[in-house]
Amino acid sequence: MFGRKMTHTLWMILCIAAVLPDAVANDAAPIDHERNIKTAQAMLASGDYAQAFDRYHTAAVNGHHPLAQFALAQFYQNGWGRAVDRKMACNWFEQAAQNNVPSAQHMTGQCYEAGTHRPADPAAAAGWFHRAALAGHLNSYCHLGNLLMTGNGIAKDPHRALELCRTAALQGSVPAQIWMGKFHLYGDATLRNRQHAYIWFLAAAQKHAPEAFYHLGMMLDQGILGDHSKAQTRQLFEQAAAHKYVPAYFQAGKHFYHSEPDLETGRPSAEYLAKAYLWISAAIQQSEDTEEIAAAQEIRQQILAVMPPTWLAELDRKVAQHVQPDNFNHDD
Repeated sequence: MFGRKMTHTLWMILCIAAVLPDAVANDAAPIDHERNIKTAQAMLASGDYAQAFDRYHTAAVNGHHPLAQFALAQFYQNGWGRAVDRKMACNWFEQAAQNNVPSAQHMTGQCYEAGTHRPADPAAAAGWFHRAALAGHLNSYCHLGNLLMTGNGIAKDPHRALELCRTAALQGSVPAQIWMGKFHLYGDATLRNRQHAYIWFLAAAQKHAPEAFYHLGMMLDQGILGDHSKAQTRQLFEQAAAHKYVPAYFQAGKHFYHSEPDLETGRPSAEYLAKAYLWISAAIQQSEDTEEIAAAQEIRQQILAVMPPTWLAELDRKVAQHVQPDNFNHDD
């Protein structure tokens, strides 16, 4: 069964194939490259990464085919049959972007913003986000808005940032709705509005967006939304963590560990202790925040001091299964 992330990526590749201009097929990609692309798509869908990569590579290098260039970027971005290589992914995203693939233009903007394959260049990033947005990639409006919100590399204009992103959010873009929530919660002081942040996060959460669950959990935990139960907070963090939103791992583990103690033992229930171990272990493996990792390691030691050692093998197996990258054989 396809993993959710892989299914989405394959769907995106197929959509790009369907909407590429006829001129690409007629001029830049001779019929043999078109045949290679169709064969590569079937191989990718079956999980034959090596053969699919070779065919995409031939079409990308010899035929300068935009879809092939975008697909190669995904191979390096997601580690399909090879080590993850963000720099190489960005190089291929930029080639596809120059051939007018909107999703690649958006990714190229992110590459320039982060300084992945070239020195960080917020102005160049803004240019790519603008091109992608004009081509119909709605979320790009919010990434451009984030640069405007912070004044990173371009003139600061928080109100323009909000205006651009709101347009995409109102059209139903879930990432845009999350951006709107973040702008209202963490953005420029003149725009902060907790109630508006809650409304946008809730709209995204209703579409099962993991990051929205996380931000709602943080708002509850910090008392921003008034009275709440600890169970509600745990549930939101667990929903985000179950969908592999890495920042939620530590919060979920911490909240399960510090849950209401069992009246007989004075410790978390067996179920909550196991969940605390699972999510804290996932945080240690996946987090990039050194302070968070240190805090998670401390909690893990406390859990190990009271958890039956016979649980470890099965719980560690579940952690390993959860944190493995999505691929065609992963069962969601």
